[in-house]
Amino acid sequence: MAGTTFNLDAAGIAEATGCPPANVARFWPAIQAACLASGLTDRASIIAVLATVATEVGAFEPIHEFGTPARFTKLYEGRDDLGNTEPGDGIRYHGRGFIQLTGRANYRSYGEKLAVALEDEPDRALEADVAAGVLARYFKDRKIAADARKGDWEQVRRKVNGGLNGFDRFSSLVTRLEQATEAQGAALLPGAIGPDVIELKRLLVAWGKSHPLPKPLKLTPFFGEATTEAVKAFQRANRIQPTGRVGEKTWAALENAVKAIH
Repeated sequence: MAGTTFNLDAAGIAEATGCPPANVARFWPAIQAACLASGLTDRASIIAVLATVATEVGAFEPIHEFGTPARFTKLYEGRDDLGNTEPGDGIRYHGRGFIQLTGRANYRSYGEKLAVALEDEPDRALEADVAAGVLARYFKDRKIAADARKGDWEQVRRKVNGGLNGFDRFSSLVTRLEQATEAQGAALLPGAIGPDVIELKRLLVAWGKSHPLPKPLKLTPFFGEATTEAVKAFQRANRIQPTGRVGEKTWAALENAVKAIH
């Protein structure tokens, strides 16, 4: 149970990464939603995303690329490989976001993927949901999650950074996030993401055929409000303290209750 499930909340992420708690609390929901939308729903994938954010932007917020207009012009102006074909594109399409979206072509491409007019309004790449969407779609497009699940953290870093710049920090963050999730134990908590959450919901839905659930459950990998209410309803019905937390006692009781129904 929970072996591949990510079970840290914003406070746990902030503690593990050393990032400002207020910023993690502000931006984690957008990153979480973007990960879910892009199918990044296992522990290794989400750790890769969080370690990348905390390496790229230690303040855990979307930022402008560091530099001056003169620097951006020198680095990016006239770069056909970035789609910078018009005067001023080097400055206009400098890096923004959690992983520094750069170049007119990339702003156009990710704008189309997210249905946001990024080419016309590049500063929108600094909005929480847009920056998170770019981050998650980049991971999906580059198949970075597969590398994370294999434990090939150097390849994860190369696909994001183009090399191993910042790898020591990135690797340290991966270790700290892994240790923090393992310290939570096998329990499933509200806010958890992973395949075990789908199994939990499947059991709750089966139990709910004879015990109406407070709200309908969708078999998604996110442990949200409806799941929490369903767990508490089951716990109350089975004389278990209604914490909403699914530890060994609740899990075993739920499995036995479903077997008894069938």
